[in-house]
Amino acid sequence: MLLCNDPIVHGFVSVWLGCLMFSQQFHVWAHCPKNKLPLLVVALQDAGVLLSRSQHAAHHRPPYNKNYCIVSGVWNKFMDDNKVFETLERFLSFQFGIRPRSWNESGF
Repeated sequence: MLLCNDPIVHGFVSVWLGCLMFSQQFHVWAHCPKNKLPLLVVALQDAGVLLSRSQHAAHHRPPYNKNYCIVSGVWNKFMDDNKVFETLERFLSFQFGIRPRSWNESGF
């Protein structure tokens, strides 16, 4: 039935799909104060497994062009330093004429 019978592939795909499905919930938790979160979520945020409110807050400050990662934030520094999202924004703008909202903010 499945395309592959390798348990490692099944494990990887399962974890990836789980992260994909729950990524929006992890993002919502990054907007909540700690006293409104389950203790397990607070512990995972404090351990750096999930994105914390303080980490994610940088995404909502001018010039609104960094800290796009919404699950754990582990990749934010790498992505920001290498301008990964900035490059994607420029590509989309060039290809489709879609301008990011951050380009309308002062300082960009």
